[in-house]
Amino acid sequence: MEEIKIIDVMNYPFTPELQEKYWVSYELQIMLKQMFKGRTPMARCSPEEYVAQMDAEGYEKVFISMPKIWSWRDNKMAIDYNVEEIYDSIKKYPDRLIGLVSYNPLRIMESLNDIERAVKQYGFKGVYAHTHGYNIPPNHRTMYPCYAKCMELGVPFALQTGHSLELLPSDPGRPLYLDEVALDFPQLAIVASHTGWPWCEEAIAIAWKHPNIYLDISAHLPRYLDKSIIAFMTTRGQDKILFGTNGLGLKLCKDQFMEIPMKDEVRKKILRDNAIRVYKL
Repeated sequence: MEEIKIIDVMNYPFTPELQEKYWVSYELQIMLKQMFKGRTPMARCSPEEYVAQMDAEGYEKVFISMPKIWSWRDNKMAIDYNVEEIYDSIKKYPDRLIGLVSYNPLRIMESLNDIERAVKQYGFKGVYAHTHGYNIPPNHRTMYPCYAKCMELGVPFALQTGHSLELLPSDPGRPLYLDEVALDFPQLAIVASHTGWPWCEEAIAIAWKHPNIYLDISAHLPRYLDKSIIAFMTTRGQDKILFGTNGLGLKLCKDQFMEIPMKDEVRKKILRDNAIRVYKL
């Protein structure tokens, strides 16, 4: 099998300055302590060093998302990257590092302006939202302006689904809430990130039902993916699954994914071709 140039559709800011901003919130500090024993799994390096890692592991492109995460405990913004600082970290490599702009449902007009600027001026390829801390589901009225803006600009919308590993409400991550969104916006490409676990069957059901819904397998090491997700992506769902690492390690995630038995043509779809089609690369 020839080498596949991998596209990672879900990753985070990697420079030391932006990493410092990511881990300051109470919810993420607890997650870091509980799940990772105080050691962040994410890269902390310069853009040059990061692209060198991509080259070494066979990644053509990595998507850098900029989540705006609301703190459930403190009732304030926990993480709030702005468009310019993310762009500054990736602008040297516009064909390798791809921006995803965030959305804050409590600051609708400000967010819509951010999205337009990011897509039109800086070449970002989509929107990534994190609704758990706000405790709103994706079919909430405050999310609909975002979907309309994505449709206007012709870019996909992605969001975290499944439970929240951070200490935030998990119910907003039920994949079934996207059923109504897909009915209202049938031309909007929607990427349900993080597999929807533990509601994987819901995620599979809506992805199989709606032509415009896709799943990414980020945030779960491939070795521990739910059996239903593996069965779906290696058979009838092979055109519906995108690959992402969620900062867990370019090499680790790639190596574990390559251990999963599947046909070569299916592996290529998941690691590369589906992302090209969905994000119009």
